[in-house]
Amino acid sequence: MPDYPPIYILRHGQTEWNLQRRCQGQMNSGLTALGRAQAADQGVLLGAIFAAHPTIQVVCSPQGRARETAQIALVGNEVPIRFDPRVAEVGAGVWTGLPHDVIAKKWPALFNDDITIFEASLNAVKGEGYEGLTTRCLDFLSSLTGPTVVITHGITSMVLRGLVCGLDFNAMKHLPFTQGCIFALIEAEEQIRTRRP
Repeated sequence: MPDYPPIYILRHGQTEWNLQRRCQGQMNSGLTALGRAQAADQGVLLGAIFAAHPTIQVVCSPQGRARETAQIALVGNEVPIRFDPRVAEVGAGVWTGLPHDVIAKKWPALFNDDITIFEASLNAVKGEGYEGLTTRCLDFLSSLTGPTVVITHGITSMVLRGLVCGLDFNAMKHLPFTQGCIFALIEAEEQIRTRRP
């Protein structure tokens, strides 16, 4: 397993479409009030990380909800941000923008209560899929040369975290899907840092 530097992963805060249970994929919706509060919580948590790693790099998905999260979480920290499409959310194909209940009704074998959101998202009709997402995540991880903060998305964060920790698909699908926290990946182990119980 590759030896990665410390990586600190932030999933964007709650969005309007998260709240509406609508598939976002590579489309965007803005943060809710809760989502903005979650990003602010992440900003507080980042203080100790920036103090521990003065030269840490910050990489952000180019998608609007990740940019909005970064803008809030990085307030007071004068750090350059690099936007990298390799940490954008997985493409959801024809499901993009559709409510979950509509997807479940039209594709019941692919989206139902027995299938995790992780599995469903990676099996979206005409979507990017697990192989495509894994390829770009591995390409991104192999480019890291030092401690890095990554501001990304739910499914992409799970694949990144799984790859760093040496997990297979079945283990990845059970990783927490939390917002408002930081997933600290150090020596192939994950710690979840949060301000709230």
